[in-house]
Amino acid sequence: MKIRWNRVLLVLGFIVVLLVGIIFLLPKKEVTIELSSFVGKTKEEVETYLKEQKLELEVEEIYSFDIPEGEVISQEPQEKTSLKENDKVKVVISKGPIPESVYKENNVNELGRIPIMMYHGIVDKPSAETSYTGGNVDKDGYNRTAEAFRGDLEFYYENGYRMIRLDDYIHGNIDVPLGKSPIVLTFDDGREDNFKVTGRDENGNLQIDPNCAVGVLEEYKAKYPDFNVTATFFVNSGLFQQEEYNKEILNWLVDHGYDVGNHTTTHPDFTKISEAKTLEVVGKVYQQLDELLPNRYVKIVALPFGSPYKKTHANFPLIMEGTYEGYSYKTEAALRVGWEADYSPYSSSFDPTFLKRIRAYDNNGQEFDISMAFKQIESSKYVSDGDKETIVYPKESESKLKETYSKRTVAYE
Repeated sequence: MKIRWNRVLLVLGFIVVLLVGIIFLLPKKEVTIELSSFVGKTKEEVETYLKEQKLELEVEEIYSFDIPEGEVISQEPQEKTSLKENDKVKVVISKGPIPESVYKENNVNELGRIPIMMYHGIVDKPSAETSYTGGNVDKDGYNRTAEAFRGDLEFYYENGYRMIRLDDYIHGNIDVPLGKSPIVLTFDDGREDNFKVTGRDENGNLQIDPNCAVGVLEEYKAKYPDFNVTATFFVNSGLFQQEEYNKEILNWLVDHGYDVGNHTTTHPDFTKISEAKTLEVVGKVYQQLDELLPNRYVKIVALPFGSPYKKTHANFPLIMEGTYEGYSYKTEAALRVGWEADYSPYSSSFDPTFLKRIRAYDNNGQEFDISMAFKQIESSKYVSDGDKETIVYPKESESKLKETYSKRTVAYE
């Protein structure tokens, strides 16, 4: 029989095309790469490795006293993570120690002053509709409009301030970028307009009024991710005046980077009450927070009216430590009403038990309002070197350094 080669070749061609199509349509097995450790390696070594593995590289360079220039300090993801081709790997590489010229250019001074801002109510009302200066809702400016509060936050951000937790401040844990300055925000009285709940969403989560204090703060957290938005809220026994939500509010605050502290049960003037009453008004709030927010609140008291006005007053030691009806407490710091920025925690003048605050209000640059208080520290404010493990300051300020501080210190000319 005569073989018809044309037909054979046609059939074979069809089979080959069919097989290729089947192979192409089969799900491809993903190639996974187990990431190596890059810590201690050079940028060139990392680039070579990632190129071979077909991975993308992102590099950040920072100054470091401890890691030689050019070496990798950290990586993300960590070693032994499984990646696919074209995934991104970020490494942080040392630029070596910061040169003195950088300190001078940025006016670094970690013995400088730090503003602790004192707010009370944030009222949802246009500033033009108030009867007082600027955004003040009351004569003394203890309450601000939401509009004015937004303006305050813009002012802080634009002037190089970045927020830190009050608790970190009193413990000397200051972590802000090079050339930036720390600022602390506090709110007294646990007012409803500090955290106003308007209901729940379809998932049962609290809905927050966008013009209350926390609503505005969350807005700025999204607007400026590097602002490190945080604040400490000091409560009386009524907490945030919303019985249905109070416990949830407390936990929401801590879960979202805020802190809660003690402002006494009834906001008394400590110069006008007995020692027994002092133990009660301080101890009861600590006890309440222990029940609702165990191990999650700060042991700091915001002194009502700033009283007592001297640490020598008989009630002051009982604010700091005492026992009420078998419940014992120990306070780590106390805040006055105050009028100006306080000292660096690395300064020999720093006293966390009696800290000054700046009243956040407008008064045309008079009477220690925001404008006056910030102008006053323009040349003496704390300016960070960007390394939380070092304390850097001009050599002429060396006498101000707290002798017992354990961090690395650098004095520059």
